[in-house]
Amino acid sequence: MHLISTGLLGALPVATLSLLGGSLAVSPVQAAQCPATRFVYEPGDFDPVPGQKVEARADKFTADGDLVTLEGNTTIRYQGRQLAAENASYNPGTGEVSVNGALSFLGEGFRLESNEAYIDIDDDQFSTGESDYELDINGKRASGTAAAMAREPDGHFTMQDATYSTCPPGDESWFVKADSIDLDTEQGVGFARDLRLVFKGVPLLALPAFSFPISDKRKSGFLAPVLARGDSTGLELHLPWYWNIRPDLDATFTPRFMTKRGTQLQSELRYMNRQGLWTLDHEYLNDRELDGDSRYFTQLLHNGSFTPDLTSTIVARRVSDKDYLEDLGDSLQVASITHLEQRADLNYEHDGSRVLTRLQSFQTVDEDIEPEDRPHRRLPQVKAYAKSGRLPLGFRSDVDGEFVYFDKDDAVTGTRIDIRPRLSLPIVRDAWFFKPSVSHRFTYYSLNNTSLNNTTEQLERTNSRNLDSFSVDSGLFFDRVLDERGSVQTLEPRLFYLKVPYRDQSDIPVFDSSEFDFNISQLFRENRFSGADRIADANQFSMALTTRMIDGVNGQERFRASIGQVRYFDDRLVTLSSTDTVDTRDYSDFVGEVETALTKDWNGKGSIQWNPDEERTVRSSLSLSYRPQKDRILNFTHRVVNSDSDEDKTEQIDLSGLWALGSSWRVASRWNYSLDADRSIESLLGLEYDSCCWAVRFAARRYIADDGEDHDTSIYFQLVLKGLAPLGQNYGALLENAILGYRDDVQ
Repeated sequence: MHLISTGLLGALPVATLSLLGGSLAVSPVQAAQCPATRFVYEPGDFDPVPGQKVEARADKFTADGDLVTLEGNTTIRYQGRQLAAENASYNPGTGEVSVNGALSFLGEGFRLESNEAYIDIDDDQFSTGESDYELDINGKRASGTAAAMAREPDGHFTMQDATYSTCPPGDESWFVKADSIDLDTEQGVGFARDLRLVFKGVPLLALPAFSFPISDKRKSGFLAPVLARGDSTGLELHLPWYWNIRPDLDATFTPRFMTKRGTQLQSELRYMNRQGLWTLDHEYLNDRELDGDSRYFTQLLHNGSFTPDLTSTIVARRVSDKDYLEDLGDSLQVASITHLEQRADLNYEHDGSRVLTRLQSFQTVDEDIEPEDRPHRRLPQVKAYAKSGRLPLGFRSDVDGEFVYFDKDDAVTGTRIDIRPRLSLPIVRDAWFFKPSVSHRFTYYSLNNTSLNNTTEQLERTNSRNLDSFSVDSGLFFDRVLDERGSVQTLEPRLFYLKVPYRDQSDIPVFDSSEFDFNISQLFRENRFSGADRIADANQFSMALTTRMIDGVNGQERFRASIGQVRYFDDRLVTLSSTDTVDTRDYSDFVGEVETALTKDWNGKGSIQWNPDEERTVRSSLSLSYRPQKDRILNFTHRVVNSDSDEDKTEQIDLSGLWALGSSWRVASRWNYSLDADRSIESLLGLEYDSCCWAVRFAARRYIADDGEDHDTSIYFQLVLKGLAPLGQNYGALLENAILGYRDDVQ
């Protein structure tokens, strides 16, 4: 009927979910696994139409004044709703319907079965006796019971002795039960008394009274607790509390109780304004392990925009001590951080032109890094790029420039201005391209503290550098048809010549330059150094060959392989420092890459850098992936680095996988092992059981600590009652970071 609407019945699941900080959302996996609900709604039989009259049918009608009594196989339809009972009475004048006995009420997305009901269509009121309900709203399914339901004259919706579960009707694996629930649909707030969460007959949570939101409006309250364990922290309990301060401002406070280190307070403050979202995170702890020393971590994040072309970003992090992330973080990636960045960006981009204004600083977390090896601050940095349209005779031009002031304690500081205009003549045809380019680069330095230079070279307070460069990039495209489906194999030779004269740059400090790793893309780069402090001299010719196989039906690239090398006509005299060795080889290392979709289930990728003079592999990686289904994944990776620095040399294997065992069980694992050090870097084993309406997930993870000697062990446990907030640590995020191709779809 009109009064028993989707919104009214939908308030019950939203209410119970909100008690644990959850939402009504049910994952697609759940919708696919759960058995079909017992009811089917066919809207075409009685679509709601504005002003539609009530339609009543029965075996027998008896009229007594304004009261109509319906007897035998009674059906009443109104605005897309249907009431079915054995007997009912209806007053067309007042819109009142009453049923004394069993009834079934069906509407879009819900079904209600009760033993009695009173409905006032005109005044939007109703009451029922003992009832069972089922929901199926956009594939989100739930069921429950109530000893009584009512819509009161004040608009409140009340339920007595009510339950809710996303399990199929009759399955009591888990449910939420409350002695009474009062829902204020106008304010979007509900209140429950004596609420219990029961799983497998075991109460997990009990609250004497609780208020909660029943709409999309946010409401202050406790969120799902987290249980965890780590070698450095011991057993952990997290109790997050959410504070809805106002529509554009909220906060979450989380006491983190650790048996080894005491109580840490974590806080997150979020503010949304016209420029975007601002997030301030802060953690504070008086560490019991360190005799009560104060330790903290603070982070400010912002992403926003003033206009579609003008955007802003802020990333600012600071930590109390170098061991904080290792002791209190929960991952190898966090524990191995050496610098924390503080950065504010203002970025403008329009029609291919770009301007970036940046303030950037760093906190060096690893105090073992020598002061001279720590990065400079950029206070400020302004980078700009602009390009022209098509010029006469097909010429194109562009220019990029940079202004930056480098600052650092007890070191050379100063201003750098770098400008590089370029003129090119790209000629592109279907089977070939030819692109000659000329450019000029002007760099100016104004330096301070030149007496603090760590090299033997004397630095001038002002210095400048002018360099011209010339390059020609060219390539051919050959192809042949492989089969009747139109599949094509291509052969793409590419030649690149680069000429840059030598300039002595030993009197220029190195603020932010470093040498790129050598790979395929490096063959066609105009400078082997990043930054503007070093411009590499070059008289070289790069040669590369690429072949592709393209499917004729869907256009997918099934296979791609490239190989290349550089021929040097002169020695490379420019180095980062005066102690670096000049490269005198006539030919570079060979570099190659390959990527293939072997079948629809197998994918492979590999790269190699081979030194023909020493007949050794400098770098290589090989990855194979097998994915016949989304819950069956196997990954294998082998990496080798044989650099000149012993610290960087390594050979590792990385194995990871996810495999379904039957319809409900899945096992996940990862093993990252260093062959040269003969030790495990990271190992993980996870096991999960996923049923129709709940899941339990367990993982044990052991990873090498930041000191490179010890290992930390973490235990993860998560109980997912689908439709509620998960209880425990974020198992899905752990596996998404550890296993390539894993996606967490259990909610």
